Amino acid sequence: MNNDERLNRLEQRIMELEKEVTDLKQYRISKRVTTDTGPPSKTWIQGPVPSGTSYGETREKTPQENIRQKETDWEHLIARVWLPRVFLFVFLIGLIWGFKAAVDGGYITEGMRCIIGLLAGAAFVYLGARQHKHQRLLLSQVLLAGSIGIFMLTTFAAHYLYDFMSAPIAFILNVLWTVLGLLFSYRYKSQTLGVLAIVSGILTPFLVDNNPSTPFFVCYEVLLYTSAMIFAIRHRFVTLLYTSFILIHPAFLIFSMVGSISNDRWIVYGALVQHLILLVSILLRTGILNHQHRVLISSFVLTAIWSRLILESDIVLILLSFTLLYSAISAYTWRKGFKDTLPYMLAISSYSLLFLLMEMAQNKWVVGLFIIEGFIALALGFIIKSLFQKINGLLIYLVGFLAGGIILLGGMDSLASVNTFIWIVILLTLAGIIVLLRYYSAENQNQTKEWIRVLYYGLGVLFLIFITDVTTVLTQNVSDNAQHLIISSTWVGYAIAVIAYGLKKKIKQVRLAGIALLFLTLIKVIFFDLPTVSMIIKAVLFIGLGGIGILLSRFFYKKE
Repeated sequence: MNNDERLNRLEQRIMELEKEVTDLKQYRISKRVTTDTGPPSKTWIQGPVPSGTSYGETREKTPQENIRQKETDWEHLIARVWLPRVFLFVFLIGLIWGFKAAVDGGYITEGMRCIIGLLAGAAFVYLGARQHKHQRLLLSQVLLAGSIGIFMLTTFAAHYLYDFMSAPIAFILNVLWTVLGLLFSYRYKSQTLGVLAIVSGILTPFLVDNNPSTPFFVCYEVLLYTSAMIFAIRHRFVTLLYTSFILIHPAFLIFSMVGSISNDRWIVYGALVQHLILLVSILLRTGILNHQHRVLISSFVLTAIWSRLILESDIVLILLSFTLLYSAISAYTWRKGFKDTLPYMLAISSYSLLFLLMEMAQNKWVVGLFIIEGFIALALGFIIKSLFQKINGLLIYLVGFLAGGIILLGGMDSLASVNTFIWIVILLTLAGIIVLLRYYSAENQNQTKEWIRVLYYGLGVLFLIFITDVTTVLTQNVSDNAQHLIISSTWVGYAIAVIAYGLKKKIKQVRLAGIALLFLTLIKVIFFDLPTVSMIIKAVLFIGLGGIGILLSRFFYKKE
C-alpha cells in the first residue's frame, strides 16, 4: 500500500470518527431530554449475552443503533447553500442595471466606472473575509469568488473598452487576480476558489489581446498549468488537478482557431512539456498518484493527437520516442516495485507502439504485428497481475484480431502470403492465451476453465479453417473432383487426429469434438461435394467415410 492510499484511508477514517462523535453527542442530548421528561424505557438484550450477565438484565443500545437516518435539512440546503448564490446573482444583476442606468444618464464617467469596479471587488474581499471569520463558509466563498470576477471584468473594461491601460499592464493585473484567487484557496482551504482562479488565469490572454504571441501564450499556459498542478498536489485538491488539465487543451484549441498562429509547432511543444511535467510528478512519488495516473493517460492521447495534426512529418519520431521512453520507465518502475504506477507506464508504452505501427503500416503485414503486440501486452498483464494492463492488452489484441479476420475473409492467394503469416500469428497467440490462463489465473478457477474450454473449441475451429485454406491453395491446379476429395480427406485426417489425442489423454470433451468434426465432414460431403463430383468420387468418399467411422467406433469399444 503506497502513501497516497494510506492518506486516503486515513482521511476517510477521520471523517467516519467525526461523524460518530457528532452522533454520540446528539444521542447524549436526546438521552438527557428523555431522562428529564420521564422514566427510561428498558430495552431487551440484543446480540450475545456477556459473561456474568443474566437474561433478566438489560443493556442500552449503542448510539448507532438508536440514531435514525437523518432527514434532509432543507433549511440548511436552501438558506445557507443556495440562497446566497442565487441572490448574489440577483444582486449583481441589479447592480449592473443600476450601473447601466447611471451610465446612460451621464452620471458615471468611464474612469469612475473602473474605480467603482475596483472598490466593489475590494468590498467583496472584505465581506468574504468577515463571513469566513464568523463561520459562514459558503457565503464567504461566494463573496470571494465574486471579487475575482469583478476584478477581472474591471481590468478587461479598463483595457479593452476604455483604453486606460496597455496590454502588458492589463495582463499583469489579471495575473495578480489569479494569484489572489489561489491565495484565497490556500488561506480558506477552498478548492472552489482555486478552480475559479485557474479558469480566470486560462482566460487572461484572451481578455488582454486578441492575437497574442504564440510562444508567449504557450509558455504562459504551461506555466499556469504547472503552478496549478503543484498547488493541487500539495493540497490534495482533486477537482483542481483535473480542471487545470482539462482547460489547457481547449485553450490551445481555441487559440489555434481564432488566433493568427505564426508557428503552431509551439502548441505541440507546450503539450509535450505539460505531459513531461506530469510524468515527473508521478516519478517523484508525491501527491495523489491514482488521479495523476488517470490524467497521464489522457495527456498522452491528447499529446499524440496534437503531434499528428501539426507535426505530421515528425510523428514517427515522436511516437518512437514515447515508446522507448515509457518502455524504459516501465522497466524502472518494475525494478523499483512501483506496482501502482507500472500498469500505466506499460499501457502508454503499448499504445504508443500501436500508434507507431499504424503510422509505419504500408501493407497488411503490420496487422500481424498488432496481434503480437496485443498478446505481449496481455501477457505482461498476467505477469504483473494487473487488471488494467490485461484490459489494455486485450483491446490491442482484439483490434489486431478483427483487422486480421477481415483480411482472412478475402481468402489465401498463395502459401507464402500475408494470410499465412496472420493465420500463424492468430493460432500461436490463441494457444499462448490458453497457456496464460492455465498458469496465471489463481482466482475463479471454474470460470477460468470455462474460458479455456471456449478458447480450445475456437482454436480447433480456426485451425480447421486454416488447413482448409492451405489445402485449397495447394490443390488449386488440380481438378474439382480431386480438390473436393483432398479437402474432405484433410478434414477426416484432422478428425482422426483429434479423436486419437482424446483417447490417449483420456479427455472426453476432445473425443466428442473429434466425433463432431467427423459428422461435420459427412455433412460437407453430402451437401457440398456430392452435387458437383463424379460417381466414382462419390463412391470413394462414402466408402472412405463409412469405413473410417466404423473403425473409430471399434476403437471406442476397445477403450471401454
